[in-house]
Amino acid sequence: MTSRIQERNTVSPYLTFVIVHAMLFGIDFLLLTIKPVQMAGQDAWTAVLLCSAGIHIVIVMMYSFLNRHQTDLIHIHILLFGKWMGWMLNILFAGYFLLVTVYQLRLFIEVIQVWVFPEMKTWSLALVLLLIAFYIVSCGFRVIVGICMFSLLNTILFLTIFFMIPYFHFNNLLPAMSHSPHDIFGATKELTASYMGIEIIPFCYPFIKTPRKSQKWAHWGVLSMTFIYVVEVIFAVITFRPEQLSNELWPGLTKYKFIQFPFVERFEFIGSSVTVLRLFPIICLCIWVASRIMKFTFSIRQIRVLPVLLGVVFVATCFIPNRIGVDVVQSWIKLSGISVIFGYFPSLFLFDILRAKVKKTK
Repeated sequence: MTSRIQERNTVSPYLTFVIVHAMLFGIDFLLLTIKPVQMAGQDAWTAVLLCSAGIHIVIVMMYSFLNRHQTDLIHIHILLFGKWMGWMLNILFAGYFLLVTVYQLRLFIEVIQVWVFPEMKTWSLALVLLLIAFYIVSCGFRVIVGICMFSLLNTILFLTIFFMIPYFHFNNLLPAMSHSPHDIFGATKELTASYMGIEIIPFCYPFIKTPRKSQKWAHWGVLSMTFIYVVEVIFAVITFRPEQLSNELWPGLTKYKFIQFPFVERFEFIGSSVTVLRLFPIICLCIWVASRIMKFTFSIRQIRVLPVLLGVVFVATCFIPNRIGVDVVQSWIKLSGISVIFGYFPSLFLFDILRAKVKKTK
């Protein structure tokens, strides 16, 4: 079973780097360092490297069954598990991506409400953002990838971290490797949620020209974010003490308070607002995947199911009232993401290999 996509709807393999980078550079990057640094202290950077190594192995597994079948995960499910079981798995993935959309959208709205407009209502900003997302997604996959390019601009804003060099305390990095393996592996588990986003690759696979060549770009995308994660963790260690991070809700935004220009007094307003460039690539890709799954499951045009999915996201976002609700959704996302990346994909990889061997012996 193959999924034939017209060449005019596909993108070059190197843009896989952009897709992976955009998915891993989401809004939750702003609170990346809190729990890992609290668990592993100055050794938290080693947890980033361990987690990254595991992600690279999972990418190898994903491309193994993708290259074997030369299609996306939607069709692979039906091929391996049959029509009904395949449909159930696809719908579960659609629900998962909608949940990720709700979480990222609500997290961004919380950032705006805390840092810029405290009186802003959740529903008003959610409505505007989802209308923009509808326009982007309805334009197709190539336009969505173009929006992902804007997330690279956040890398430039990330360099503002070096404005804080006078406030760094490099002695906080010592003593090195003083934490137990238990603490480091606990931090590694917490960091796994930051690498959630690679699960989008199996659904974008047919939309990449010569998709076999895209694997190296997926690895480069993860490597680029690993470097950024390591720098961010080290920054948190040399700027805050672990007990101070307990009082920091957004360590990734706090650094903007230290930046001052003659023409900009409150740079954190700019830093918090520009995070919208991280939001749109993720929610657009997730909604696009969910609508594509519904298209093949219920034989309905993607543009018709799109308003329904956006309506579900809007209602779910408005029903998350405060930080407690955001934390609950985050725990669901973390559990389901870890299960998909380190549970389901390796299991699917092994099942596909065993199925091929059994089929060959017959």
